[in-house]
Amino acid sequence: MNIRKCVRCGLKTVISDEEIASMVENVKKMRGVKLVDEETFNKRFAVCTECEKFEYGSTCTLCGCVMQVRARLESGGCPYPKNKKW
Repeated sequence: MNIRKCVRCGLKTVISDEEIASMVENVKKMRGVKLVDEETFNKRFAVCTECEKFEYGSTCTLCGCVMQVRARLESGGCPYPKNKKW
């Protein structure tokens, strides 16, 4: 199990790979939430993993979002200031 601590809130919150997978599945089941296709998600998430603001394999330090979730949302966007990366 890969364990990460939340950098946004400063608490000793731990997010495991299993918890991230559960978050993603919960979002996929929500009514009215539009998701991007898998190819778009993969492209977005690949950009995130190369970003200097991406920490612990999951978290954007600009917004605190778990990017495996945010990058799937049609309404999600890169929170990078001025020059959005996707």
